[in-house]
Amino acid sequence: MPAVPAGTYAIDPAHSRAEFRVRHLGISTVTGRFGDVSGTFTVGDDLGTLDATAVIDATTIDTGNEQRDGHLQSPDFFDVAQYPEITFQSTEVRPAEDGGFILVGDLTMHGVTRPVELEAEYIGSSSMGETQKVGFSARGEITRQDWGLTWAQTNEAGEALVGDEVELIIEVEADRQAETADAAPADTTAGA
Repeated sequence: MPAVPAGTYAIDPAHSRAEFRVRHLGISTVTGRFGDVSGTFTVGDDLGTLDATAVIDATTIDTGNEQRDGHLQSPDFFDVAQYPEITFQSTEVRPAEDGGFILVGDLTMHGVTRPVELEAEYIGSSSMGETQKVGFSARGEITRQDWGLTWAQTNEAGEALVGDEVELIIEVEADRQAETADAAPADTTAGA
């Protein structure tokens, strides 16, 4: 697996995205995105030590159609009033045959936590001023009904309005956080 500069990183929401793609009537694809992605991860001497946590604000869903977004926020789908966040916590990193890696973790959505595997790639590192930056990309596929998103309707021909398989696309840019030194012990001799 590729070497990543060790440290603790915070996701840069302005340069990161979480998107999904799902079939509509089996003939077209609806693409949506979430406008607020945050989280942190740490990595040690190699990518196999990666420990990542991400939080997506489900209320920021945007498919480019206000009526559809309202329906997706409703209890028929994400039920954002009750479940405003989607979270991911990594549990394992495995090398992939193509030089990338498999990021395994627990995805919590709509009150349900299930394991997922994402095909991931370390894009590289750069710097802006004194800030070390890294980039990652990940893709995966889930079945929405596994997370309780069971709304289903068909047209007159019996074709599903919304497909069950959902493609996930995640692009992350993150900033390495400054190391914080342990606080020095208090001087107990002051004023003596």
